Amino acid sequence: MKKTLRILCAIAMTSLCAVPVMAQLNGTGYYRFRNADRNTEYISMTNDLFNYTTCIGSACGGLSNASSSAGQSRALECAGKYLSTDIHMVNDADIINVGSIIYAQKYSTQASNHDYNLIGQGTSLLTLTTGTYPGTVELEFKNRYITIDPVGGSGANTLYTAKIELKSDTYVFLVGYPTLGVRYLVDNNGTFAINSSSSAQNAKWYIEPVNHFNVVPEVEFEGKYYTTMFVPFSYKLSGQVLRAYAVKGIGDDGTLQLEEVAAEGGTVPAQTPVILECASNNPAECHLIPQGRPVFTAPDVTIRANAPRANQAVADETNLLRGTYYCNTDGTITYTRPNNATGNFNANNYTKPTDPQKYVLGTINDSGKLALVKATGTAMPANKAWIEYTGDKELVFPWEPVNTLLMGDVNNDKVVNISDVIMLINYIILNTGESSPESDNFNTEAADFYEDGMINVTDVIMLINYIALSTEEPND
Repeated sequence: MKKTLRILCAIAMTSLCAVPVMAQLNGTGYYRFRNADRNTEYISMTNDLFNYTTCIGSACGGLSNASSSAGQSRALECAGKYLSTDIHMVNDADIINVGSIIYAQKYSTQASNHDYNLIGQGTSLLTLTTGTYPGTVELEFKNRYITIDPVGGSGANTLYTAKIELKSDTYVFLVGYPTLGVRYLVDNNGTFAINSSSSAQNAKWYIEPVNHFNVVPEVEFEGKYYTTMFVPFSYKLSGQVLRAYAVKGIGDDGTLQLEEVAAEGGTVPAQTPVILECASNNPAECHLIPQGRPVFTAPDVTIRANAPRANQAVADETNLLRGTYYCNTDGTITYTRPNNATGNFNANNYTKPTDPQKYVLGTINDSGKLALVKATGTAMPANKAWIEYTGDKELVFPWEPVNTLLMGDVNNDKVVNISDVIMLINYIILNTGESSPESDNFNTEAADFYEDGMINVTDVIMLINYIALSTEEPND
């Protein structure tokens, strides 16, 4: 039963289908859902914690209260709290949030059937909704599809409602098939929610097919741009995305051992965390095209247990890169219980960076090489990749930087001028001229302008002459 409510989470995921293409649901495929009332907001799957047992057992007060309006109201309130933490509304016009991409799988090929299983971020609607509530009577909830109906407009302007019935498949004497009724997905002022009515504009959705999603490059190295990616579906490299790499090992000196997973136009398998190399730092030019169906954990209706968690599935264990689908830090959520009491559940689902220490794609280190650096902060981001490392070496990529030394650029500001002369003179006065610089910005290699292995007044004279000649006005 805990999974029953998680249904709604998955439902919301389906609504994630939207890109600037034909805003129309057309059978099985990748989509995003954009709200008609707050039309810059999309549904995004951010967790998979929905727990039907908590909703019925703790909030409602058990099956004995399930038929009362008060008990149902408390159960639905708890369900709504779960859903608003498992599903967020996000502004994602640039199509860069992987959580907003949902694979809607049509239940039947009949045109008149509008029922869908929503698959995304390592789980599915059926996975979340298949389960039982153990009590005096064991209720089984399964096959809870979401019904998506067109309610207005046409073509790119078609509007839809999305609804699901929270109903048990188990008959209870004198009660029948327990149900919490039909609920519609809505955007409640920027928060995902459910409602018994579909009349308001916030219960209507534009459904936009996903032809591709965009990549945001994070680090520049030698004219290329890099980021990481971890998603539950396979995808083709397109636009300015050139290559995808796995990390197969770490050398004794800390050098990363890379393996090319795919090159331009190639396909990265589902659930494969990779490092992406791009030729542009513009997300609109860096495309990934979803392929096939997402990998997810199918439900087993013969097991009376909680739905499997999506977590950190990795297809190839020889790849040192890891990732997570979710980074939800909503914290403790409070809901109403019988007799005006309160209960709570922890909505957090993320991976802390220090247990063990995680290394992520970061800035260029002091050696000028592209590297993985220790993660900071409190949580690892969703759909990104990292490695876990307990050694003490710098984790550098096996690519040497091009020598871009600018002779005379003593202060490392990429310009040779009088400020470099001043720093050089101060260095010679304050030091022996043999070793240590006066500050972290002092470039000893660039300061040796005469290139004789020493830093002294000769370098000052040559540097002054160089600046004077380079700034001298040409003769008419």
